[in-house]
Amino acid sequence: MSEFQPPTLRQRAGAVADLAREHAAETEQLRQLHPEVLQAMQDMSLPQLLKQGSISTIREFIDVCGILSEGDMSTGWCNFVWGIHNFLAGLYPEEVQEKIWQNPKALISASLGPVGHTESVTDEGAIVSGRWRFNSGCDHADWLLLGISQEGGEPYLGLLHKSEYEVDDTWQVLGLKGTGSKDAVCKEVNVPPERLLPASMSLVPHGALLVLVIVGPIIGGAQSAVNEFARKIGSSAEQALLLRLAEASAEVDTARTVALVAADILDVNPAPNPFITARILRDSAFAARLCNNATKRLFEAAGGTELHESRRLQRIFRDVTAGCAHARLQWEGQVLPYAHMLVGE
Repeated sequence: MSEFQPPTLRQRAGAVADLAREHAAETEQLRQLHPEVLQAMQDMSLPQLLKQGSISTIREFIDVCGILSEGDMSTGWCNFVWGIHNFLAGLYPEEVQEKIWQNPKALISASLGPVGHTESVTDEGAIVSGRWRFNSGCDHADWLLLGISQEGGEPYLGLLHKSEYEVDDTWQVLGLKGTGSKDAVCKEVNVPPERLLPASMSLVPHGALLVLVIVGPIIGGAQSAVNEFARKIGSSAEQALLLRLAEASAEVDTARTVALVAADILDVNPAPNPFITARILRDSAFAARLCNNATKRLFEAAGGTELHESRRLQRIFRDVTAGCAHARLQWEGQVLPYAHMLVGE
């Protein structure tokens, strides 16, 4: 890309999305972001939107991840991953943040589930071992945030430098191929205490935010399905196809509205009370469900031609399906706690 930067944040995201669209097939083949796309994201400072000191809002961040995903959902997905974990990095002590941001464009990937293990966390830190799956964008990351369990105590969130773990290429998958969401492995790594945060001070208060941001790329992916289907059928399409398009577009627009309203709430308080948290978790799962239904409806109506690997719609369908398979977007698990609150349990 040229040194010229479009003047608005949405225009900057749109320029990167156009580039990501051009390189989408190569990104899939590489199973990580195309170097030119990554460089453009960094040039436009898109992964840094939620970094400590940024003036961008959560609403803007979710919108940007959606715009990027209209070009290529793996690009939007990696941006959401790096952006939200920049936010979490801001919860660590200042001395840790200074070390991270010695490179102002450092990227942080993560696997937040406490599947790593330590016998105990002490004033001297912890000896950590484990294998963590789904570290999206880890090939480009300087740091990982990793969930750690301990005997008889609460989980912790550990920050590990890329010199302290190995990446195991396990990412041979159906969708979101370009995210490179590989395993991270470490054995008996000494993590100092300043790089360990209790889950109760990091993940738990921000549970609503950590889930809501996942929906941004999914909305963008579903919007790209609407755009591609509309281009395919054209103005002379039969009524049945136009009705499918109309319904799918309404679902995607609704999902976007639901997500952005929730983002506005979190911009006021990113760590809301349990009731608001449960409602936003419900809304996130609902938005993902709408996008999944919309994309599936369009793909099923698009005909056998779209089964070819060279066609954009099949890639979009695979990517949206993969995104909606995220464990934190499963319908029953995210909506039942809110329903229990409604009935007073």
